[in-house]
Amino acid sequence: MAAYDERVATVVPDILDAVQERLEKHKVTHEEYRAAWRWLTGLAASGEVPLFLDVFFEAVVERLGTEGRPGSAGTVQGPYHVPDAVLLTGQPYILPMREDEPGEPMLFTGRVTDLDGAPLAGVLVDMWQAGNDGTYSGFVGDAPEGNLRARLHTGEDGTFTVRTIRPAPYRIPDSGPTGELLGMLGRHTWRPAHFHFILTADGREPLTTQLYFRGDPWLDEGDVVGAVKDSLVIDVREGTDREAAARAGLDGPHLAADYAFTLRPAEG
Repeated sequence: MAAYDERVATVVPDILDAVQERLEKHKVTHEEYRAAWRWLTGLAASGEVPLFLDVFFEAVVERLGTEGRPGSAGTVQGPYHVPDAVLLTGQPYILPMREDEPGEPMLFTGRVTDLDGAPLAGVLVDMWQAGNDGTYSGFVGDAPEGNLRARLHTGEDGTFTVRTIRPAPYRIPDSGPTGELLGMLGRHTWRPAHFHFILTADGREPLTTQLYFRGDPWLDEGDVVGAVKDSLVIDVREGTDREAAARAGLDGPHLAADYAFTLRPAEG
């Protein structure tokens, strides 16, 4: 038997009491209870428990931990992160991609500072994204392992520039119990297109966040995960810096976007 845990003993009874109160409020029948029992059993058997938790709860927990604090807004990590992606050297960085990678070429420039606006050099940036078909390498689709995933460092001026492609919106897996429940709730299963980042540096609190693109129709329709924050929506424009494009190996039309990340000092 597990040892007593004061935090568990405080939080879990409140959650169970809330569920029981709602069962009474809605006069849930035993037949409905058994249907829910079967659905939960199917959820466990399907391997979708992480997906279900991320869709319905992760954004709330993330918001409770960061709301009202200074620095850039964080958001959910999601289920598609792969640790220890390739470490790139030499700016401008080029995310690993196929020679004929589908999608609109893009140059993304980030700038990382402390709360006073001083640039932070040597910050480790873990970046990953979906491809033009909305799939992530290593999970779904035919992209090679490590495609559109990399780690890199900010320069002495706190900036980094990455050549990539504009990702596409995508539907979360919806053929299993999670999609079934969303359908019964009348909810769609789409996520707006986005970049993922985890930024880490000595003496700084890690930042896990995503950036979304203004004009994406699924921003208006509502992210199924509820992870979008206004400060994380960026503008995408036609790239005009031919010199920067040439350094990144681009010789044709491309998109450009940028964002300023601000890291909080580590607690304690």
